[in-house]
Amino acid sequence: MLKSVLNSLPTYFFSLYKAPAKVIEILERLRRVFFWGGVDENSYMSWMAWERVTTPIEYGGLGFGSLRDSNLAMLSKWWWRFRTDRDRLWRRVIWAVHHNSRSWSSIPAKVSLAGPWKQIVGIRAPLIQLGINLMESIWCRVGSGANVAFWIDFWIGSQPLFMSFPLLFELEKKKSCSVSERVSWESSRVTLSWFWSRSLLSVNEEAELLELTLLLSEFVVSDGPDRWVWALGNSESFSVADIKKAAAEFCRSIPAYVFVWNKYVPKKVGVVSWRAISDRLPTKVALASRNINISNTRCVLCGDYEESSEHLFVSCHFTQSVWLVMAQWCKIPPIVAFCLRDLLDAHLFLHGCKKKKKVLNAIVQVVIWCVWKVRNEVIFGQVTPSISSVVEESKSMAFLWIKNRSGSSHWSWNDWRSFSIGL
Repeated sequence: MLKSVLNSLPTYFFSLYKAPAKVIEILERLRRVFFWGGVDENSYMSWMAWERVTTPIEYGGLGFGSLRDSNLAMLSKWWWRFRTDRDRLWRRVIWAVHHNSRSWSSIPAKVSLAGPWKQIVGIRAPLIQLGINLMESIWCRVGSGANVAFWIDFWIGSQPLFMSFPLLFELEKKKSCSVSERVSWESSRVTLSWFWSRSLLSVNEEAELLELTLLLSEFVVSDGPDRWVWALGNSESFSVADIKKAAAEFCRSIPAYVFVWNKYVPKKVGVVSWRAISDRLPTKVALASRNINISNTRCVLCGDYEESSEHLFVSCHFTQSVWLVMAQWCKIPPIVAFCLRDLLDAHLFLHGCKKKKKVLNAIVQVVIWCVWKVRNEVIFGQVTPSISSVVEESKSMAFLWIKNRSGSSHWSWNDWRSFSIGL
C-alpha cells in the first residue's frame, strides 16, 4: 500500500514541479506514520530511523526510496527531452523564451523568469550533491553531425566546447552551429570550417585552436545518424529509475550483514524477521529500554529469562522445541543457532538444490512469524502457548504461501506433511 499508493499519489506533480522542502517533509511523515501503523504522529512508536527504512534493499533497508530523490529524478527527464525533442513545439518555445545570447547554456534558463522551467534547470545543483552530473550524463554519439550543436552540446571531451574553449567561442559568429557545419570526417581526413568574427590575434587564442584541432582529429565518428546516449544506465536510454538508484546508493556502504528477502513468503512475514535481526521488534526488553513501563520483562513462553528478540526466537526453551520438531519434519539435522543470523543463514550450510534451500529459508521465516504471533496472543489474548499448535500453523501457512509463490502447484498437502516434495 505504501509503495503503490502513497509513493504514487504525487507522481504527476513531481513530474512538473520541484516540491518545497516542507511539502517533502509532510509527505515523508505521512509515509512514516502509515508504515508504523498509526494515524497521527503520536499513535505508534517508530522503531527504526526512517532513513534506514527507505534505504535500498541491497543496503539493508526496505527500498521505499526518498520522495526528494523521486522528485529530482522525475524532473530530470525534461533535461533528456530537451536534448532529444529538438523539433517539438514546447522545446522551441522554451529556447525562444529562456535563451540568452550573452550567457550560453545547453539547458537555458532566465533567472528573472520564475516558474517550473527555472526549477527544472535548478535541479542540477542538488543532483551534483548526490553524485549525479546531468550535463555529463546526457551526451551525443555523433554520426552525421547535423543535429548536434558544435559548441553547446556535450559530444566530445569532458564538457561542452564553449566551456572548454571560451576564447574561440567568443569569436564564433554562429554560436548555435551544428557539428557538420564546422567539421567533417571523410576518408580518414578531418576538414575544419571556421567562421570567426575576426582573425585570431592572441597567443591564448592560437593555443586553444591548436588544442581543439588535436581533439577533433582524434575523434572517431560513429556510423548512422546522431544519437543521444544516457550514461547512467545500461540501455543508453534515459530512465527515472537510474537516477533514483544512483541517488539512493550515493555515499552508502553495504553493511556487514544484509537481510535476504525471500519471495516465497509475504512481505509481512519477511518484515518480522528483518526487524527481529535488527532488534527492532517491541519485545519486553526493547520496550523497557525505550522507557516504556513494563512490570515484568520475563519471556511469556518460557518464563525463565528476559524477553529479547535473540531469546524469543533462538534460546527460549519453547522455541527450541519448535525448531527441533521442524528440523525433524524437514529431514535435516537439528539447527544449532547462537543468534538470529544463524537461523536465517542455516539453509546455506545444508545439502540440496537452490530451490530447496530457498524453501527451507522460507520455512524458517514462517516459524519466526508464527512464534511472534503466538507470543502476542499470549500477552493480549491470554492464550495458552502450545508447541504443537505453533508447529501445525507453521506447516500450514508455509504450505499455503510457498506452494503458491514458488510455482509448485503440483504439491499436495499429504506430500507436504511428510515433506516429500521432490527437492
